[in-house]
Amino acid sequence: MDAEEIDALANTKINPEDIVSEAKAGETMTLKERWRRTMYYQKPDKIPNWEFGYWAETIPEWHSQGLPQWVKGEKKAYDFFGIENWKTIHYKSNLAPGFEYKLISRDDKYEIYKDNNGATCQINIEGHKSIPHYLDFGLKTRDELKSYLDRLDTDPLKRLPANWDELVGAYNKTDDALAVNTGSLIGIPRNWIGFENIALMSYDDPELIEELVERLCVIICNCLEKICTEVSVDFGSGWEDICFNSGPILNPKFLREIVLPRYKRISNVLKKHGVGINWTDCDGDLNPIADIFMEGGVNCMFPVEVNAGTDPVALRERFGTDMRFQGGFCKMKLLGSAEDIDKELIRLKPVVDEGGFIPGVDHRVQAGCQLGLYMYYLKRKRELYNVGGKPMYDESKVNLVNGKVVVPDLSAITETLQ
Repeated sequence: MDAEEIDALANTKINPEDIVSEAKAGETMTLKERWRRTMYYQKPDKIPNWEFGYWAETIPEWHSQGLPQWVKGEKKAYDFFGIENWKTIHYKSNLAPGFEYKLISRDDKYEIYKDNNGATCQINIEGHKSIPHYLDFGLKTRDELKSYLDRLDTDPLKRLPANWDELVGAYNKTDDALAVNTGSLIGIPRNWIGFENIALMSYDDPELIEELVERLCVIICNCLEKICTEVSVDFGSGWEDICFNSGPILNPKFLREIVLPRYKRISNVLKKHGVGINWTDCDGDLNPIADIFMEGGVNCMFPVEVNAGTDPVALRERFGTDMRFQGGFCKMKLLGSAEDIDKELIRLKPVVDEGGFIPGVDHRVQAGCQLGLYMYYLKRKRELYNVGGKPMYDESKVNLVNGKVVVPDLSAITETLQ
């Protein structure tokens, strides 16, 4: 999930009936209880079966491979494959209001527009749509700073959903694991300033970045104080995305001096309200700054992108059981073979068995992944790890024949069978 998706969720009207959930018939533990036992190194009846979604092109590709046409979008796919999920309390942790979206141009290949962060973006119209190509950014010097600070009001009442009072009761009734958004201190400013620009600015004008980091920290702490006073929250759920395959965007020294003290303040608000686990979504190789996250109270890594060098096995050896994980299965193995999938699942099994680890694909399932291999991955994950969730098809019929995955006929499964 990226900052734009988090913004969209924060601005979506939430209905209380969509929040309340109850334990499923026949289950001995609720999803909330299973999450708590897993992440606090106790023994659940089953580990939560959580995943990270799909590229926009993945599910349409699977339709041509036998996936029923009615399975469209993440929620229906999760229902179909027997994948569970958590719920998150969102608030406006970004610019509020954001800048006005403006379409600049469109041709047969590209669309150029100005986004809500004030950045000018180009995205391809056809083919795989992942992240946009940025052409320009709205915050480049101190001349633009005021227009951003003016959109960063710290009053939580202006950032919570309009029907917050109505939602409180529903959040306190859910049997699902419940997260609260813990925002972003560098990932969001990176979207305002630009990848290269923020790296240079950390040397040329570090005070400007610190001013933004401090304002965001105050917003997050104020909102967490309000939310956690009224709702029983299980964990914090942040977003940074400040690493790539060669490490972090900014010098670890800068992060330690400027960002670490603010992570501590955010984590201390959570701890004050009994919330002991705080994870952040950070792709790429976070090894050079993993200790900074940990010192700041960010003690659970997500999605643990293996192909970029962030390996849960190595991190557990380094930090012991102080560090938890969500994700950690290399997505590239889904483009290989059943044998590749088995090897990766078995490699991770000692750490999963140790606890504090909810295994899943380490990012969205990309286009090109065969439906049969994905179903095989889910079956083997349930078998090897004892994760929960029940698919709508007979998983016992997902089998290997001469090294190839054979799946059952899915055409007769209708949405009404849920």
